[in-house]
Amino acid sequence: MSNDLYLKKNFPEEPGVYVMKDSNGNILYVGKAKSLKKRLASYFQKNIPDRVSFLMSRVEDIEYVATDTETEALLLEYNFIKKYKPRYNIHFRDDKKYPYIKITNEDFPRIIVSRKIEEDGAYYFGPYSDVGSARRMLALARNIFKLRSCKKMNKIPCLNFYIKRCTAPCTNPNSKEDYNNRVNELLMFFENRGEELISKLTSEMSAYSNDQEYEKALGIRDKIDAIRKSMEQQKIFLDTPINKDIIGFYDKESICICVVMVRGGVLTGTKNYPIDEALFEKEDTLSSFLKQHYREEFLPNKIILPFDIPDRKEIQFFLSEGKSDLILTPAISPREKEEVLLATKNAELYLSSKKKSPLEGLMMSLGLEDLPRRIEGYDISNIGPEIKVGSQVTFIDGKPSKENYRIYKVKTVSGQDDISSLREVLSRRFKHQESLPDLILIDGGKGHLNTALSVLESFGLEIPTVALAKQEEDLYLEDDINPDMDTDSKNLLIKIRDEAHRFAIKNLRNMKRKASVRSPLDDIIGLGPKRKAKLIERFGTIENLKKAKIEEIDEVIKNHSLSEGIYNFLRTLK
Repeated sequence: MSNDLYLKKNFPEEPGVYVMKDSNGNILYVGKAKSLKKRLASYFQKNIPDRVSFLMSRVEDIEYVATDTETEALLLEYNFIKKYKPRYNIHFRDDKKYPYIKITNEDFPRIIVSRKIEEDGAYYFGPYSDVGSARRMLALARNIFKLRSCKKMNKIPCLNFYIKRCTAPCTNPNSKEDYNNRVNELLMFFENRGEELISKLTSEMSAYSNDQEYEKALGIRDKIDAIRKSMEQQKIFLDTPINKDIIGFYDKESICICVVMVRGGVLTGTKNYPIDEALFEKEDTLSSFLKQHYREEFLPNKIILPFDIPDRKEIQFFLSEGKSDLILTPAISPREKEEVLLATKNAELYLSSKKKSPLEGLMMSLGLEDLPRRIEGYDISNIGPEIKVGSQVTFIDGKPSKENYRIYKVKTVSGQDDISSLREVLSRRFKHQESLPDLILIDGGKGHLNTALSVLESFGLEIPTVALAKQEEDLYLEDDINPDMDTDSKNLLIKIRDEAHRFAIKNLRNMKRKASVRSPLDDIIGLGPKRKAKLIERFGTIENLKKAKIEEIDEVIKNHSLSEGIYNFLRTLK
């Protein structure tokens, strides 16, 4: 994009949202600015980063919406990103809501896992990082406090009563006082009032012991031991019960944001958000995350950042909707800095554990049933209308298998027609259906892909096939374009595509070189290389051979009918 567009648009000084579009009107990127004029001017400077330069090379138009305040701009940017999902904006949202532990509002409350928070008078604790963590906590609470989990109370005890996970209030409605007492104990447990709960239970245990009700005293002792053990297993982050998130940001080989969730002073889990590629600086990436993640998820009292961001105060106001109960701050105290280091280390470990091989990445991105261990790449190349070849390169387990490379001389296509040439090459390759690939890669666009799919269909084959175009590196699937894919997997496809092109060009040049030294004698049917060499040795040049008589030619060839054919052919040459 040239600077003429910037000068022509005359962007205002007011805050607002800008929308970058390509030549087809597709939205590429949505951004927010305190000053539209200053922010957009930064995109037209000479020394912008390569990744930003790549974005701007695709931008053909910039539209904007000016707002009265930056908070309005933040809200508008969030809504635009959510609605249009621009290709170069980072998207963090999960499809699933975080799970909570719910204590229902009933005569005999249940303890369950829920992904919804409703205004139903129930108690909710969490969120937990995943449903597995929530279910483990649920099982622990049921074992200690013996609350029911059944949806409907029958008059007959269920299995949980016999395995001592419930006291079966369904068979004894008069036990409501004792049951509610255990509900209150559970609430103290989830509110991180463990020491207070243990003190209460210890007093009850002593009272039962003094009254010589030793069985009840032993039951409370077992409950105290279970609570102490669970408190030791849970990492206590804070001296005071508070809900807060600690953000870790790892950006060495790849980028990952880790959210460490502390609820009521207890670590309830972590959630990691890997990012394949970010166009802008880390401050912009973190700002995008905060705006998207916390707009619809649980908002804690405090969010500790790994570093400060320019629009921190505006984002704090935006997320809290003007309320003052949210603290958004970079790590300040030594303890907070230590917690951020822990979160950042967790992000690094997550990337290490989740790093996929390029083949695994292809299987996930393309929705393949199996690992594409054998991939075949095809390219069509030509020199002029006459010399055309199709190349087939084969990669096995991500590495070139040169013994399985093939070159096809295009025989049935006249002129420069890549589509028809590709049809011929693929038809010849899959006619025998030997050593079929797990994935086919075509050098080209949508038209090339459709040709390949029609050839496979004609042979009754269903082989996953994609096409990778040059320049923009657009990847075409049968019903999609540019699916989400990690860099290593995309680079493997590019490597295979480029290798197919290199192999085709190499063979094309060899054919051209051979054609440049071609002899008219090559067109004589029945004349092999040895007899041709003897003729050249005897007569020296084609001109001398044209002057020779049949008898002289036959002295070398020693086959009268062939000698006669050579003599007559030479008469046709000019």
